[in-house]
Amino acid sequence: MFNRTVTFALVGFFVWASFASAGMTSTNYEIRWDTISTGGSDTSSSASYSLRDSSLIGPGGSASSSSYQVSNGYRAGIFDQIISFDLYIQNSNNERAITSISGTTVSMSSTTGLAANDYVAVVQDLGASQVVGIGKISSVGVGSIVLDSLAVGASSPAIDGTNDHLYQLNGSSLTLETISSTTVGTGIIGFEVTIDNDNGYSIQILENTNLQSGATAISDVADGTVTVSAEEYGARSSDTTVATSTFDTADTAITSSAQDIVTKSTFGFDDRSFLVLKAGVATNTPSLIYSNTTTFIAAGNY
Repeated sequence: MFNRTVTFALVGFFVWASFASAGMTSTNYEIRWDTISTGGSDTSSSASYSLRDSSLIGPGGSASSSSYQVSNGYRAGIFDQIISFDLYIQNSNNERAITSISGTTVSMSSTTGLAANDYVAVVQDLGASQVVGIGKISSVGVGSIVLDSLAVGASSPAIDGTNDHLYQLNGSSLTLETISSTTVGTGIIGFEVTIDNDNGYSIQILENTNLQSGATAISDVADGTVTVSAEEYGARSSDTTVATSTFDTADTAITSSAQDIVTKSTFGFDDRSFLVLKAGVATNTPSLIYSNTTTFIAAGNY
């Protein structure tokens, strides 16, 4: 049994997006909002609170067309932009067989324990070559659930009822599926990001040590594929467009240096992606409990 413990750091940054607006810009500066007003405004703050105050003569409101919007009134141009970042970890103790998928409707023998707003992973052919999609449950019926959408990687899962499973993504740490010299163990970490930044965001990964037990460690994958009967550990991202690492196209070693696993070039709202972690062992690999701590960092692109 190999236990893979995951802890994570949520790093949020205040970011300013580059909207197309009637602002004034130069190479290094931008005045995002021009104001015509008979009053003034100021911002006051303390350790815990911030107050924006204005004096203004004139009504508030807005007017818009298909391409433009004009806002007038009290602090119409104030908009705090932040990044929100949530992790959803596979609960390997909550596994159930699924029989088919049609669009975002997933069929199974029992939906007991599932509820609307649960995050779940749909897995085709559990193991080294599994195909994954993640989503949030919109509704639960008799023998099926409906997802709000299905975020996938290079391909979408095709469910035929043979070695296909659904997992709730509500774990606090990740235990990989059964690992042996004949089986590659896997686990899924889902991400959801909301950011109002026209340049998008990046998610990075790093680890404190190799996957290990005391002085005994599982080797990092070096050939791009975690395979049966080989002692190696790595991960692959659902994002197929990462230019700064190989997580998009190959099983890649996680190191103590931060590496990109997801890169997006536009703003996102409840933008979902995921990472599949994989571990294999050889016949002579000691049977121990292996673990490490993995950190995920999300930040806006500038």
